[in-house]
Amino acid sequence: MTAARLRRWPAVATLLCLCSSTAVFAHGGVVSENDLCIINIGYLKAHFKIYVPAATAHEEYCEDIPIRGESVFIMEYQHDGLSAAKIDFRIVRNVTGKGIYARSEDVANIDDLDAITVHYAPAAVFPDVYMLLHDFESDGEYIGIVTAATADNGKTYTAVFPFEVGDTGIGVWPWILGGLLVLQLNFWFWSRRRKPAAGTTAVLLLALLPYAPLFADDDTWPTDAGHFSVSYQPDLDPLQINKIHTWMLTVNHADGTPVANATVTLDGGMPSHNHGLPTQPAVLATANPGEYKVEGMRFHMQGDWVIAIKIDDGEHRDMVMIPLRL
Repeated sequence: MTAARLRRWPAVATLLCLCSSTAVFAHGGVVSENDLCIINIGYLKAHFKIYVPAATAHEEYCEDIPIRGESVFIMEYQHDGLSAAKIDFRIVRNVTGKGIYARSEDVANIDDLDAITVHYAPAAVFPDVYMLLHDFESDGEYIGIVTAATADNGKTYTAVFPFEVGDTGIGVWPWILGGLLVLQLNFWFWSRRRKPAAGTTAVLLLALLPYAPLFADDDTWPTDAGHFSVSYQPDLDPLQINKIHTWMLTVNHADGTPVANATVTLDGGMPSHNHGLPTQPAVLATANPGEYKVEGMRFHMQGDWVIAIKIDDGEHRDMVMIPLRL
């Protein structure tokens, strides 16, 4: 189907775009990668899977568990740093009201985490593989919170992943698909009369706003505690090895307002190779509020990199880890 025809079929085109990307089905800290479920705890990665052996034997689940009962959570490390890290695992009831779109900032806003905790495993070192057992007695929405305190630098990284247990309803997709269908029918009806139906379309779009995370910009990264968001734009596109170049960072508060005159630092490296950046980039604020120029960026190897950006605006200190693949 040509692009021109897709433009004549707006809702259908939107649906095709949604279905073409598997990223919209990720719940947060756990993502699908090469047909495996991977949990990202900062720059640390592990193969993540869940079993309900009494009910479904060896069937593996990525996040959602279709039946309640004794469930086994397993993390098989893909990064050596997890073998020496102190790992704690908490499962809480999802009271955020955001379902599978709950994120770390939503968890940070919960006043009393202990009151909604259904299982907590204190921090301990598991050298080979991490395993947790919990018997879910009721269906519902939950959030898993995995924290790893690394032994090499003493830093703590957290992964947050919402998941569902048992039958929690039909979900949001039937409502989204229904809304898209009504939009398409509305377009067909009014296009024959050359008369816009802006009011009807606006109402339907407003109804779909709660599901805006499906269309989130992957180039904007929230910081760990949710105080800021960061986006970046290199002046080298695509990124190449052994070329000095510049990045422009845009740093905003959680409410979207620019973060001016903050102290911003940038570091990074290749965790799998245990080395940092070959340069020491300098970060300078520009005349535009919330805009910071990073000079002296260079990558000297192909592979998986992690860029760490720290922000201190005088009131909050926060950071974000951005993965890159060259």
